[in-house]
This record gives sequence, C-alpha cells and structure tokens, in this order.
Amino acid sequence: MHWNTEQILWALVLAAHLVLLIVLLGRDRVSRFPWFSAATALSTVHLIADHLLHGKLTSLAFYWQTYTAVLLETILGLLVLIELVRHVFSNRKAPLVLNSKGWLGWTLVTVGVALGAVWLWGPWPAWKALSAEPKQLPLLLVVLTAMKGQLFLSIVTVEIALLLRIFGKRFGSGWRSHDQQIALGLSTYALGFVAVQATTDIIKRNLHLTSRAQYEHIVRLFTNLDNGRFALWLLVLLWWIVWLWRNEPGDATAAGAAIEAPVLAGPPSQAAQIPGSSSLDNPESGN
Repeated sequence: MHWNTEQILWALVLAAHLVLLIVLLGRDRVSRFPWFSAATALSTVHLIADHLLHGKLTSLAFYWQTYTAVLLETILGLLVLIELVRHVFSNRKAPLVLNSKGWLGWTLVTVGVALGAVWLWGPWPAWKALSAEPKQLPLLLVVLTAMKGQLFLSIVTVEIALLLRIFGKRFGSGWRSHDQQIALGLSTYALGFVAVQATTDIIKRNLHLTSRAQYEHIVRLFTNLDNGRFALWLLVLLWWIVWLWRNEPGDATAAGAAIEAPVLAGPPSQAAQIPGSSSLDNPESGN
C-alpha cells in the first residue's frame, strides 16, 4: 500500500493525539485541564471520523459531520482559553488576582478586537445567495459559522497567549508552567492557521485561471499549504507531549520533598502529615 504525504501526516497527527491523551491520563493532567483534555479527545474523534467516512457518505452528510465537529471544536477551544486564563489570573496563591473590573475590561478588549478583525476580514456572503435554496440554508449557516468561528478563535488565542506571556509571571505563572506551554502551542498553531487562511484568500481574490495546468498548480499549492498547517499541528502536539509529561517546577519540588520524607507507620490518614504530601494529593495546589 502506497501512502501519500496527506495520509502520512494524518497518521502521525492521529498518533500524536493518542499519545497526548495517554499523557493527560497517565500524568493526571485531566483533573486540572478538563476542557483541554475534552478538546483533544474531540479532535481525535474528528480525525478518525473524517478519514473513515470520507467517500462513504453523501456530500451533504459529510459536510454536516465535518463542520458540526469544527463548530464544536471552536466552542471547546474557547472553553480551553477560559480555563487557562482562570488558572493564571485567578490563582489564590499568587501575589496578584485579577478583579472583576479587570476581567470585564480585558474580555471586552480581546473579544472586541477579534470580532472586528473577523468582520473586516471578509468576504461575507449575501443573505440572498445563502437563502437561494432554503433546504440547504441550515447547512450553509453551519459552514459559515464554523469557518468564521475558527478565525475568531485563532485571533482570540493569539491575544490571550500574549496576555499570559506578558502578565503571567506577575500572577505566579512562569514560562515553564503547563498553562503557558499549552497557550504557546495554541497560539503557534493559530498563527499558522491565520497565515494559511490569509494566503489562500489573497490567491483566490487575484486568481484568473486560463488553463488546466494553472488550475492543477493552484490545487497543488493549496494542498501544500494545508499540509504545512497539518505539520505545524504535529509539532505543537509533540511540544505538549513533552511539556505535559514533565512536572512544573513547583510540582517537582513538592514531589522530591515527599519522596525524601520518612515513611510513617500507622493508618493511611497519617500520610497527610508527611511534608509535601498535600501538593501531591491535590493537583490544583500547583497552580
């Protein structure tokens, strides 16, 4: 069986997803990052579904399946960002905590900038064109919402990653923290997604095909751009696997203290008296 570049990338990305899920479960990261774990699981299912159902469903059914999954991934992506921001800016053990006015102000700024960018990005189809075939209108609305939602999520991700990088250390979240590493991976892929989207949009707006050879060249170009985006996603997944396998600096110190402590005889409840054991029993204490 001969595999092309797209199939090889798909297999590698799927394998990386599965390894990342194993790391999240095996290193007990799910309790701390439930939305990130859910988003990873949904992305894995989406990869498998697209591969298995491609060519086996009608075009309309396949579009419904694909873009509904994209829309769900966008919603989970927003919840992941909220999860990371809450970890960093609402850490009760940090020197600073973002108050309600700060939350409201930064939310309005980031969401407003992202919405403005999506609105100006275009193109937006006319309602007359969308409603030309009423039976297909629900699918067209789902496709449009999913595509614009992906763009909105990418822009918001870059904004939030910058805020975490600039202010995270003041709120007790250093560069080596899991929150920062997840945000770095998300923003890296988001920048790649925006770059590919911008490139394809520019090409489409200035495209004037005059021959079959030009058409095939453009198709290959778009395929290579999409492969590059997929390869970037693979690198991000590998980055997360490495960093989420490792303990954060505070967790490593607590684990070392627990290992070096003397073993006490007695009922299991006395284990809570061992120095450092509280941080092991409660993963949230490392936030």
